[in-house]
Amino acid sequence: MILDVVLRDWVLLIYLRLKMKLTYIGLPFLATWILHAGLVSAHGIAGNRYFPPTISVDDPYAAYEAHAVMGRTPNVGLNNSNTNRGNVMTIGGGIEPFDGFGIAIDGLYRDPNANLTPQTTGFDNLYYNVKKELMINDEHEYAITFGVNGQLGGTGGSGVASYTTYAPTIFYAKGFGDLPNELRLLKPLAITGVLGYQMSTDQSQPTALNWGFTLQYSFLYLNNYVQSTGWGEPWNRLVAVVEFPLQTCMSSICNGQVTGSVNPGLVWVGNNYNLSAEAVFPINNQSGRGVGALFQIHKFFGK
Repeated sequence: MILDVVLRDWVLLIYLRLKMKLTYIGLPFLATWILHAGLVSAHGIAGNRYFPPTISVDDPYAAYEAHAVMGRTPNVGLNNSNTNRGNVMTIGGGIEPFDGFGIAIDGLYRDPNANLTPQTTGFDNLYYNVKKELMINDEHEYAITFGVNGQLGGTGGSGVASYTTYAPTIFYAKGFGDLPNELRLLKPLAITGVLGYQMSTDQSQPTALNWGFTLQYSFLYLNNYVQSTGWGEPWNRLVAVVEFPLQTCMSSICNGQVTGSVNPGLVWVGNNYNLSAEAVFPINNQSGRGVGALFQIHKFFGK
């Protein structure tokens, strides 16, 4: 427990040091984290199903957590003129100050960063996510959440955009453990995803439909609730995942343009932490060039 507290605060303090000009955001975030540290609960559970957090497509659950992502990916995004690959690093965390209500903040560093003018290395605007769990059904292994996510204008590196984006979003997850026994080998399947409409405080910026989703096959679920695989560690704790982080432009400037990637990978499920690795394949030329790779460590703080 002491190690968890130390690691949690260490990750957050490093993040706040990188973003000292955001003291007005960081200090309330840190204070809430500390004051409510005793109220945490299990994350990603619906019945017997565990939905691991994936790298690019968010899940429906609020939680006390910290994560770090590193890798090299194409520069995917609406109206990006530079689609070449670059190094990326993300560090962030979330809190659950009230049961089922979560707040998360992420800082994403790119080298180079085409979102800065002129292009250089540096941070994107801060990514935020506020969500409220609406329903978790244990019998049928599903969860539904409503939230708002986006970026806070003027909080990134020099030359970053000054406008803020916001996207009212539905988050969902569904496991298929309720299938009949005749289809028992399909019971470890699950799907998670988001459906949101992205807008901006700058009316000249394009609007977009965010509709990313993941397909998952849990060998952990297979081994524990369907039939024994006979596999030992670490194989019996793996979840095979394919992420589809996708976005469709809804404005006349790029109406109907779809950008995104297909990201196959694996998640290893540990005790209160996960390790993830995945490849990144852009779906078209507008989404980037070349193949990327991402790696994540994700730590939960709680019971």
